[in-house]
Amino acid sequence: MSNVSFQTQLFPNASNIGGGGDLSALALLLQIDRYKNLQDQVRGEFGDMQKRNDALKTANSALAALRANRPADDKKPKEYGTFVDAQGETQYVYQWMLDNGMPIDADSKAQNESAGAQSKFDAAISNLKARIDTANSDSQMALIRLQSLMDKLNQCAELASNLLSKDGKAKENIIGNIR
Repeated sequence: MSNVSFQTQLFPNASNIGGGGDLSALALLLQIDRYKNLQDQVRGEFGDMQKRNDALKTANSALAALRANRPADDKKPKEYGTFVDAQGETQYVYQWMLDNGMPIDADSKAQNESAGAQSKFDAAISNLKARIDTANSDSQMALIRLQSLMDKLNQCAELASNLLSKDGKAKENIIGNIR
């Protein structure tokens, strides 16, 4: 990997390759350029994964608040409560769910109540659980994409290393034949 980073410093962009140079040098420059592109993709996936993890942490905190505030019966409405999101800010469960496109109760058209009875809490919990399950599935798919990108990145670095090794051996043979 150190050879790749050294070569990256010497040849920062494979698109600047002139007409000169041998094929192994050109192949190495192309691999270095591909490596940079793959690194950018991996960084993007890590960023997306962090956002998903934060969203899941926030959703789980909202779910815990709903469960903790759920009334014991359907006769006495209760506030949905608050929770602390992944950024450390206090959120109102009801407003957070509405802001994130999750209805508290599918039958309610107005959605203007900040307190609900047991049945509304149950509906909100069910909706939030479904959203969390979807986010978890998306996270699993993202992990598979990330693993694939990491494999490609490793293969790219390995190929660049092999190109350098073969080029070095060829040069050693030429020098040995000259002596």
